[in-house]
Amino acid sequence: MPNSQTTEVRFHLFSLKFTPYTGTTMSSTDILFKAVNYITDEYNDGKGYLIDRHQNREKDEPRELFMTKPVIMHREKRIRGTIALLRSNRIPLLKPADKFLLVPLDVTTGSIAEQTRFFIDFSKDYAVLCVEYNYHGPRATDIEYYLRSIVWQTLRVSKVTELSMYMNSTIDKTLAELKNVLNIEMKVQPNKLHNIDPDLQGQYFTGLSNLGQKIKPKFFRLEALFQSPGSVVKSKEINKEGIKMVKDILERIQKRPINLQGFEAFVVKYEDIAGKEEVFNLLSGKREILKEVDFAKIVKLRDWYELIEQDLNEFITSL
Repeated sequence: MPNSQTTEVRFHLFSLKFTPYTGTTMSSTDILFKAVNYITDEYNDGKGYLIDRHQNREKDEPRELFMTKPVIMHREKRIRGTIALLRSNRIPLLKPADKFLLVPLDVTTGSIAEQTRFFIDFSKDYAVLCVEYNYHGPRATDIEYYLRSIVWQTLRVSKVTELSMYMNSTIDKTLAELKNVLNIEMKVQPNKLHNIDPDLQGQYFTGLSNLGQKIKPKFFRLEALFQSPGSVVKSKEINKEGIKMVKDILERIQKRPINLQGFEAFVVKYEDIAGKEEVFNLLSGKREILKEVDFAKIVKLRDWYELIEQDLNEFITSL
């Protein structure tokens, strides 16, 4: 039960698979180890691997990422680590304990960083990521991008990675049973639309993007009604365009979860093949581990691992 000393922390779950170059016999786990060992070697040499995920985006703020030394737990077949996001353009303020004023933090000796903890299970022929949810910090897609950058651009052992989110209400089930779209509710932040693939943006979100640049709202909330509430669905009223849009978005998120970051909310009310009304909520259907954390007691990364270990064991067993 939560109390005044604890904070609820969520961990989301993903699968991650590396595909080797044609003609090589390396497994996905082999490639993962190559990346982890490279990070460790850099750390031991007093260096690090820092990348800017937005280096080719002139209008976006830098998104500089780096991992500290990950730890391979061979007996448990797990890896524990952290990834940091530097906040060079957004300096937090500090309130002194005895005064009601805000004081800028001294950044002359370094950079402010947001840290996300993660754990990787490699007991299968693909990796399973358990990633702390940190709204201001790195996401699972940042971890995937960081590792892919190492194995592709530096080590030259893999160019393709597949990151998929585990969900309670599966996208596969919704796609298989979707007969007609009745209602779509979306909430998007204009400054996050760049996370949606350009071709998908061009098909469905160009108008929002242009309007966002002109009037600069914090977010758009949209509702599309394809028929009057409570009316009987008739085959001639089936909305093919609405179905196509929902399928295009869900299938793309399956292939490239980075697209999920373009949405604050995405809820679809639909009629299934049995004629029953169903609701699919993209962002509330994530498989997750919830923990109440006392940050004064759970300090070391090993402590964090022990906090979620049993839950992660049960999840891996269920796969």
